[in-house]
Amino acid sequence: MRGAPGLSRFYPSPMDLSLDIQTAQNVPLALEPASLGQRILATLADGVIVGAWWMASTVALGASGLFNSTAGFLLLVVLPVFVYHLAFEVLFEGRTPGKMLLKIQVARVDGAQPTLGQYLIRWLLRFVDITISSGTAAVVAVAASKKSQRLGDMAAGTTVVRRRRRVRLEEILYPGAPADHVAEFPEAERLSDADVRTLRAVLVRLRLSPRDRRSVLLARKAKAAVETRLEMEPVAMPPEAFLRAVIRDHVFLLDQLAGGVAS
Repeated sequence: MRGAPGLSRFYPSPMDLSLDIQTAQNVPLALEPASLGQRILATLADGVIVGAWWMASTVALGASGLFNSTAGFLLLVVLPVFVYHLAFEVLFEGRTPGKMLLKIQVARVDGAQPTLGQYLIRWLLRFVDITISSGTAAVVAVAASKKSQRLGDMAAGTTVVRRRRRVRLEEILYPGAPADHVAEFPEAERLSDADVRTLRAVLVRLRLSPRDRRSVLLARKAKAAVETRLEMEPVAMPPEAFLRAVIRDHVFLLDQLAGGVAS
């Protein structure tokens, strides 16, 4: 369909609808910031664990007769509580038990794993964000920050994001088809290379941020754009399945065409 608007106008550039993070290879990766609710629940879960340790270790010290030992109390009770968040985040890639439970983690805003210095900065400012202000400063900062950062994150150049399940991007970018495959949407052959690149980018974003309302809306818009561009009736398929099928058919049909020309 000549003269129809390109699909690329339906895809904002560069991934500006969610947190834009650069990977170590300098490839933009849309990571969904952890919600304020997730961060609060993770903090509460960690608080329960810290409280349980304090009580259990205090009881154990009392039973052993060492409760009156200042050194024993500081070493076995106070120190683990004091370094709890720092130690877990350093040893477990930005995750405390509470963050593990909520499937969130600390990440650098450029996509790399935070350094020890960055973990230390956000941990030190935790006493301002959470301890002294009872969490009020952290809640206000996260709610007001574009990248969902508390004061410690702003100073350290970090944020907290949702952990992703591993995604095999080649399955999205280059979906294979068996030799006896029959194209479900033969019209897909008429899509341009730019159109297909756009659809692949939409799918990657959807797989990386499946619960992000904006990613879902973007996939719906892309599906509608394909249907309009190829003059198709609305197809009763979920956007992700439809876009994957269209890309698979496009690649399959072009491969067939190339094979026919070569023969």
